[in-house]
Amino acid sequence: MLTKVVIVGRPNVGKSALFNRLVGKKKAIIHSMPGTTRDRNDYEISWKDKKLIITDTAGWSTDNSVFSYEMSSQLNVALEKADIILFIVDAKTGIHPIDKQIAQQVRLSHKTTILVVNKIDTQAEEIKGYEFYSLGFDDVVFVSASHGRNSGDLLDRIWDNIKYDRKTKKVENFLKIILVGKPNVGKSSFVNAISKEERSIVHNAPGTTRDSLSTHVKVNNKDYIIIDTAGLHRGSKMKDDMGYLSSLSTSYAIDDADVAVLVADANQGIGDTEVKIARLLCEKNKPVIVAVNKWDLIADKEEAVKCFTDQLRERIKFMNWASIIFVSAKTGQRLDRVFHEAELVFEQYSKELVQQEFNDTIRDATTRKPYVSKGKTLKLKEYAQVATKPPVFVFSVNDVKLVHFSYQRYLENCLRTKFGLMGTPIVLKFRKYYRKENGVLKCY
Repeated sequence: MLTKVVIVGRPNVGKSALFNRLVGKKKAIIHSMPGTTRDRNDYEISWKDKKLIITDTAGWSTDNSVFSYEMSSQLNVALEKADIILFIVDAKTGIHPIDKQIAQQVRLSHKTTILVVNKIDTQAEEIKGYEFYSLGFDDVVFVSASHGRNSGDLLDRIWDNIKYDRKTKKVENFLKIILVGKPNVGKSSFVNAISKEERSIVHNAPGTTRDSLSTHVKVNNKDYIIIDTAGLHRGSKMKDDMGYLSSLSTSYAIDDADVAVLVADANQGIGDTEVKIARLLCEKNKPVIVAVNKWDLIADKEEAVKCFTDQLRERIKFMNWASIIFVSAKTGQRLDRVFHEAELVFEQYSKELVQQEFNDTIRDATTRKPYVSKGKTLKLKEYAQVATKPPVFVFSVNDVKLVHFSYQRYLENCLRTKFGLMGTPIVLKFRKYYRKENGVLKCY
């Protein structure tokens, strides 16, 4: 089992800044507005010879709102599951009454705790942090999360507190699966259902999820990281800077993910937003599964399958290689199948073809259907796979201007028919054919 390190503290003391610093990426949204982080956010990191999961949490609040209650519940669950607690406080403001409440709750958890005094930008400022020793914690580290000061020392302190056998087998990397879609299609409900706990706050108010939230789950005895994201909107303009940051967080999270699941609402079908998101996923060359959620609400399922599939293939023709799964986050129907399919598409995404089989397939395709335009025949002189994730194929041709989109699609379909490659984008690149003759490079 990986050691779980949980960051706790009141709002705006720098928990998300510290989280981003420790994971080495801008995974959490940072904003001056209290309550920006609402859910728990997991991320796996390595330090020296050990792997651990860092968890960012919502700020501990005494507000009586529904959101505040749910955020506090999220934090309490995170404390229960933690192996090590990073209790973060703000040196600029000094000890706050809520800090004392949190300190008491943390001590009652009887978990290994490191008190992190944040916003200590220089050694001279460390005197400001001495008052925090009165909270009753012996293990104290002075850091500046925004500047990175002493972040390595903090990781060393965490490393010293991890208790596991040095002979433990190396932990394999988990498949990272990201859920994307417009607001209120059920992405957070999906995460809660598969993790069998309230990992993400679910509310009918659009924008409840602001950050890209990573959760470690086990499905069919396999470990995964599942990433919930803020809903993406169709319009290019954001109502406020929080919406912009949420969109940016989702974009970064897509880059980091292995497989994307485009979640759509079975009652609403494929709209402009889904088309926009699909284009984004294709631009980022990610393998994709389309999960049609709220399937439990559909009466005539047979007719709905046909209509939805036709609509998908018509509106998102450029992603016709994506598989479709009809699911219900509410009942749990087919959710495990999404993970099984994710394994398959990632295998195709990482596939390296045998050169001879690839050569035979292309030769057969061009023999059966040569491409001729204005009396000139397109000739594929040399071809090879040059990369995976996604599979990339380079073709050297006699005339690049003869390469038509329809013929590229034909070659792509031939490769998919022969080798599978379903669920993943594949990239075909064409260049002018050159050959050396008597030491001189000539094009043909």
